[in-house]
Amino acid sequence: MKQKKIGEVVLEYAYYDGKENYSDGDIEDILLDAAKNDKMEELLHLSNDWAVLYHCSHIRENLLEWYPFKKDSALLEIGSGCGALTGLFSRKTGSVTCIELSERRSLINAYRNKTCDNIKILLGNFQNIQIKEKYDYITLIGVWEYAGAYISGKNPYLEMLKKLKSYLKEDGKLLIAIENKMGLKYWNGAVEDHTGKMYSGLNDYTDDRRGARTFSRPEIERLLGQAGWDLAEFYYPVPDYKLPEVIFSDRRPPQPGELRNYRKDYNAVRVYNFYDAAVCDQLCNDKVMPYFANSFLVECGGSHEKKIIYAKYSRLRKEEYDISTLMVEEGKERCVEKKALTEKAEEHIKRMAGRKKGSPAMLREVKGEIQEKAYVTEFIEGTDLSSSFYQYRNDPEAFLHKVQEAFRLYLTPDAEELSDFEATDAYREFFGNAFVDKGKCLASTNIDLIFSNLMSGADGNVYCVDNEWIFDFPIPYEYVMWRAANQLYLEYMIYLRNQISRQEFLEKAGIKTENIEIYEQMERNFRRKVLRKDYMKNYVKQTMQYDFRFY
Repeated sequence: MKQKKIGEVVLEYAYYDGKENYSDGDIEDILLDAAKNDKMEELLHLSNDWAVLYHCSHIRENLLEWYPFKKDSALLEIGSGCGALTGLFSRKTGSVTCIELSERRSLINAYRNKTCDNIKILLGNFQNIQIKEKYDYITLIGVWEYAGAYISGKNPYLEMLKKLKSYLKEDGKLLIAIENKMGLKYWNGAVEDHTGKMYSGLNDYTDDRRGARTFSRPEIERLLGQAGWDLAEFYYPVPDYKLPEVIFSDRRPPQPGELRNYRKDYNAVRVYNFYDAAVCDQLCNDKVMPYFANSFLVECGGSHEKKIIYAKYSRLRKEEYDISTLMVEEGKERCVEKKALTEKAEEHIKRMAGRKKGSPAMLREVKGEIQEKAYVTEFIEGTDLSSSFYQYRNDPEAFLHKVQEAFRLYLTPDAEELSDFEATDAYREFFGNAFVDKGKCLASTNIDLIFSNLMSGADGNVYCVDNEWIFDFPIPYEYVMWRAANQLYLEYMIYLRNQISRQEFLEKAGIKTENIEIYEQMERNFRRKVLRKDYMKNYVKQTMQYDFRFY
């Protein structure tokens, strides 16, 4: 058998030796059955197996959904696996050629993408397949680290890079996603993703010389240089390339506070040796975090005139609110784009352009408009107020004083801006029957006036840079202040909790004690309205952590 067709997808067997050289085991039979019966989404919600999450989750697409692929381009996907990214490539490019060792994985890929008429899967070892075409893009997503097992030569990792370069058009791009062997998670008790042992990469794989291996950033740069890749852009998927929620870059690196909310472990039990949030803050503040990123995404082969330097995804929302936020750089100019990830979310994007300000008079608003279905706003150069509190993290008294000052200067409306709150049907749709009886409200309300969304600009003004959640019905304004104070405390809790409780912090920030429980219920109701059922919690693995307060 030389060829098989499943739906519109073509499988080529000319180079297939009949051996399943790489597998996650029997779980792949379950995946195949789910793919055949269009039940991969159902399986994702019912399972707690890491392999299911890795192969099925739509979060996988965040890695390259933002990337500016040319629509009429040809892409070669090395190690396409079960097709978690193949469908994305099919939508973004003109044609996709997959190379995959495993027939079972290829069948899963073909069945899940069977309606795509631009996908061809070549079964066999990359080294043995004769490739005559030149490609615009080649992807190595979680594959390069295995080169030692499938590529001959003294340095198979280098040989693979050289070979791939010959398959690219003159202006073609190679995209590599790989773990960083010096990643912070490995210092902090996570097992190495390929060996299953702690500290394997940090020990330079002295415990497993024959298996997969990953590299530090300088090592990758040296290998790319030796292979003739003079230009390479590094991106930093957080928490890693497998299930990324945010993509940073050297042009937009993470700031203190931006990495605190991504500590989730899905693959294996983990022992935490230190507060990685505190260490992340320090590394970000010292501008060395890129060297300790858990994963790299590397673009080799020149640069785009228009570059996306930051991407954030809201994939766990319901379809009508499922969007991405991109920071775009073109020359010396930057802007921010919010895009719908589903057809249902397009209305949510449109509403952003027509909303009123929704914040106190002292806050400036960013200018924005709809451009090609995206909501595009100006970029404000400056420091967000949440990051500005970092310098006071070890002085709770000074920290609280600065918070109180920020509330007074930026978040406290003048009396004439406020009117009496009244619960409407529109209010109940989002927040239920939780509300304060004698609250005050603005004419329209941006509930997302959290300090990370308040940017102190170079012009001396403070801007609210996010107007996604502006409502034109009455909302108790104190709820907005509670959200800002509560979120800030959670961000800095590791520094504050031994000095001041969350309750006390909220009260000193100006939130009435008797209203705190009401605002918590409002928040729960709002989240139920916006978020889909969280299947990710099924997969969270056990963690063990010392209580460092007693050492």
